[in-house]
Amino acid sequence: MTFGQSASLFNDTRQAYAVSVIARVVQIVGQEPGARVLDIGCGTGIATRQLAERGVNVIGADSDTDMIRQARLVADGQPPEFLLMRADSLAFDDGSFDAVTAFGAFHWFANVASIAELRRVLRPGGHLVVVNKRDAGSFADDIVRIVARHVPLAVASPKTGYDPAALMEAHRFIDVSSHAVVSTESLSAPQAVAHARSLRLWEDVPPALYRTIENDLSDYVSARLGAAGRLVRDLTTVVVSGRKPADIG
Repeated sequence: MTFGQSASLFNDTRQAYAVSVIARVVQIVGQEPGARVLDIGCGTGIATRQLAERGVNVIGADSDTDMIRQARLVADGQPPEFLLMRADSLAFDDGSFDAVTAFGAFHWFANVASIAELRRVLRPGGHLVVVNKRDAGSFADDIVRIVARHVPLAVASPKTGYDPAALMEAHRFIDVSSHAVVSTESLSAPQAVAHARSLRLWEDVPPALYRTIENDLSDYVSARLGAAGRLVRDLTTVVVSGRKPADIG
């Protein structure tokens, strides 16, 4: 099962961003009448819909057909709009957007070609906002360790060496800043196991091993359930923003 083919599972198991995180992003991108925001790497549109619910005029874009199909299915014909599009070849005019956001996805396209495209479609003075959830505990690392017992992982740690603030500065964004928001997610045992299956590393798992690895994950989760029968995941969500200089096209 590829990452895109797990789109329904992704949408069902990935939780919305904390209210305080969305509020921070909205504060940066603003809600001026007519302002346009592109949410790149939107996946199934979880954060895109959260922005739209706050009154942001936002379009979601992703390069994965299954993710966009799921985003449109959930939207059911209502805003926001979701487009199939690669970050390194955006079908928009120069300066089309007042802000570009990337929630939990920037590390997959943090390359020269894609960042140049994001800069191009931003108006002068527009903001690029990158949001990433980081485990304050060991939940994500433990999932990798459990899966890696059974299969070699091609992409176990896609964020190794990943520094969005440094990338923005290297690509001539100004006023780069980082803001951390501490929060928690509460997962039932089935949700916690399904969350592992929604990760890109599951692409490396052959179907013959699904049941074995799921059993190991279930044992891990069961040993960590709280009194309410749920696993509490401590998170630090980092919001990094930078601005395209007003004097550069």
